[in-house]
Amino acid sequence: MVEIMLEGEVQESWLTGENHQILPTETQKNTCYVNALNTEYDSSEQYGLALARDILDRHSHIQVVNLAIEERPWTRVTTSSGAEHNHVFMKPKDPHKITSKMRVPRSGHAHIASGVDDLCLMKTTQSGFSGFIVDEYTTLQPVGGPGSANPDRIMCTELSANWEYCSGVMPSDGFKVTNAAILQTLLDVWGGDPQQGIYSKSVQQTAYRIATAILDNFPCIDAVTLTTPNIHHYRHELEPFGLENPNIVFQVRRTTPVVNLA
Repeated sequence: MVEIMLEGEVQESWLTGENHQILPTETQKNTCYVNALNTEYDSSEQYGLALARDILDRHSHIQVVNLAIEERPWTRVTTSSGAEHNHVFMKPKDPHKITSKMRVPRSGHAHIASGVDDLCLMKTTQSGFSGFIVDEYTTLQPVGGPGSANPDRIMCTELSANWEYCSGVMPSDGFKVTNAAILQTLLDVWGGDPQQGIYSKSVQQTAYRIATAILDNFPCIDAVTLTTPNIHHYRHELEPFGLENPNIVFQVRRTTPVVNLA
């Protein structure tokens, strides 16, 4: 999905109804298709830069092209023999989205932010939450701290992450490779060692670890923004029905902390 917002000398269409400055949305749609065919690219960032520059080159009254691009990747079907199918692909109904946003001016550097959206992550252990404010309206029970009856909890989020590239800097390995490496860093920090894991005192602490790891390991990145809605999984009490629930059945609720680091 491509969203285009144009800036420039278009005031007459708003003030007088004269449309000679308007690039119709139908034309913008066709421009997307033409550039998809004519552009050599392996990332949405490369495609977006080509699309924006094409619009600027052909319409001198437009000064800035703002783009927001979402990519939902397909994968080849693997057969029972382990071979990838020649022409059959699949994707989940609700896969995470690969995103890119850019502001491309007629002069000066383009500003590019890449990321992922709707990435659902879960830790089934090695997580707690305690020491928070308790007042007359608090019903939440601590997990993993002093006085806690529960040593552990499920930590789950549907994460949105954006990383902004330094102005005027193109990643030396290209956007596709760099973005994949950043996403892998995010996953590595979320989970920790594959056998031992890493303990998380809160989703906020984990989000901060992720953001700082990206900034520390990728000098081409200037800022990281993470939105981490905390999808709580509470053990559902089945004892009133004469049943014991040894952490098998859970009910789900969510809240939304945000981390923005630059």
